[in-house]
Amino acid sequence: MSKPHSIAIVGAGIGGLAVAALLQRAGHEVQIYEQARRFERVGAGIQTTPNAVKVLRRLGVEDRLKRVAYRSESRLSREWDTGEVTSELKLGEEVERRFGAPFLYLQRAELHAAIESTVPPEIVQFGKKLVGLDRNAREVTLAFADGSRERADAVIGADGVHSVVREALLGPEKPRFTGRVAYRSIFPAARLGATRVNPLHTKWWGPDRHVVIYYVTAARDQIYFVTSVPESAEWMTRESWSAKGDLEELRKA
Repeated sequence: MSKPHSIAIVGAGIGGLAVAALLQRAGHEVQIYEQARRFERVGAGIQTTPNAVKVLRRLGVEDRLKRVAYRSESRLSREWDTGEVTSELKLGEEVERRFGAPFLYLQRAELHAAIESTVPPEIVQFGKKLVGLDRNAREVTLAFADGSRERADAVIGADGVHSVVREALLGPEKPRFTGRVAYRSIFPAARLGATRVNPLHTKWWGPDRHVVIYYVTAARDQIYFVTSVPESAEWMTRESWSAKGDLEELRKA
């Protein structure tokens, strides 16, 4: 192997942690810089396709996640008013046999925690909000909001939709609002009382909106629900996985 590189990864989400684990295994010196003060259980439901599961297999966390994940035998599309099935995608043993890995439904926090377990905690630095990059022919200098600076041979940006790394490379940008808003939640299945949700991942299609619902645990005790609706975004705050909502403000809107 050639001389190992020092690599700075900005962002300790799913992508940042996964690439850090793999690069470290390849012999590189890796540091992760995360703006949050600590990891928190944030996010909602997440679907992990066979290709993604193969990466998780390489990280050594596939079995851990298979124990807690839900597996739907198929994915249905239904009409909103009649319940008519308009399409069905098989996801069970057929998918695993064809692609060599299962299709898993998870709570994002479970996936994040599993990948986090593959990374030595000492390479993750919290409270490091990137504010700028300075590049030359030999290295990259990272500047943080706390006044500190770090150097690396290369930088990988895994810092989300408002990526400082991407702006440094491509210039300022602004996400384009599509005119649609997604409301999502994970809640205990027990809250439905005697009502039982169909065990198959189901997407209900309406004329201008849709609803998706599926289990995210092997025990079927947690349900993920998300709906996409046309709506103005004037009342909304900046995108965030962890910002606390205010029900009173929502009611006023």
